[in-house]
Amino acid sequence: MSRFNAMQAEACYDQIEQDIIRAYVQLALTPDHADGSRTIRLAQFGAVEVRLSEAPLEDTPPTVPPFWVEIYSYESDSIVDSCGCFEFDEDELSAAVELVIEAQQGQLLH
Repeated sequence: MSRFNAMQAEACYDQIEQDIIRAYVQLALTPDHADGSRTIRLAQFGAVEVRLSEAPLEDTPPTVPPFWVEIYSYESDSIVDSCGCFEFDEDELSAAVELVIEAQQGQLLH
């Protein structure tokens, strides 16, 4: 990988990371669905949407992450992959960014 390509990849990674953090903050201002959950769209790549969802805390066991980065396919009308997060620490945020990059590159639908 050339130095320029490496810089582009790092910039893309950083931008996705910032988008996830921004969506996490915006989620607190998002109205609840009827079941108490909240969802915000992070990105859309063709027929694939990336969402950040929060499960209602009172219905979520302590061993299940309350936050989920979900890859939703409009073609199959289903979630094709997801990544659960408790607090978006460094490891969780990194896994979420990688999931978004895979969706962006179309790797989750093959």
